[in-house]
Amino acid sequence: MTPPTDILTDLGQFADGDVPLLATALALAQLHDDQTDDEDGEQIHHLIEQVRTAIFVKPDAQQMADALIEVLVEQNRFGLGGESGEGHEITGLLRERRASSDALCLLWLCVAQGAGFDVEMLAFPMHGLIRLNDSHGGRVIIECAQGRILDSAGLRFLHKLDSGPKAELDPAFFHALTPRQILLRWRQALKMHHLRNGRLQRALGLVESALLFAPAQAALWREAGLMRLRLEDLPGAAAALEQFIQREDNAIARGRGQQLLAEIRGRMR
Repeated sequence: MTPPTDILTDLGQFADGDVPLLATALALAQLHDDQTDDEDGEQIHHLIEQVRTAIFVKPDAQQMADALIEVLVEQNRFGLGGESGEGHEITGLLRERRASSDALCLLWLCVAQGAGFDVEMLAFPMHGLIRLNDSHGGRVIIECAQGRILDSAGLRFLHKLDSGPKAELDPAFFHALTPRQILLRWRQALKMHHLRNGRLQRALGLVESALLFAPAQAALWREAGLMRLRLEDLPGAAAALEQFIQREDNAIARGRGQQLLAEIRGRMR
């Protein structure tokens, strides 16, 4: 079996739109979930077959949505998992049926794609939303955490709950994320979960595994460097900041990185 680090490193060479969600999620689980086994991928393929069984030959967007809700919510009871579920990899979600909003959205995407649906994750803040598209121009948006279909009024209400009664929807919320962006958004949420719980070493592991499939992300190199600095790993911090400086386009941020790197090297003497 190919080591997960090798799989992720190979995926780091893919274009943003070509990164396979399921293969990447399973490789990450092999690194971070001790209970991962070969049957996890088979469970997802079983869910895909259940959805295929539940649809018409050429379903419209509403029928796609109904099939996904039936299989993932009504039959298999996937949903939000509270504090413990927030830290689950996709394999933990399959075991316990509970995880974060972004992990749930990833599962919905993998199942919908496997069933042959035209599906996208939206850049909507703080919620995992997918959009199903059919060949006739029909579109349906689903909030994956609860399996709810949302119309325009529902989307406005959801955003106002988070941002206040005067908040309005931004067209940018409805841009489709690339597969790499989807994965990075999920890893960011997992990282923040571990930091909130004081697990700096685990958060660092998440950042560094994300760098395997997204090595061009300068901000991740900076995060890795700062975390290693907090852990008093000066050589590791310096190495990460060197990568940040090579990749950062913003001259001010790059200059700050160079200043911090000089300070670290001074401490290493």
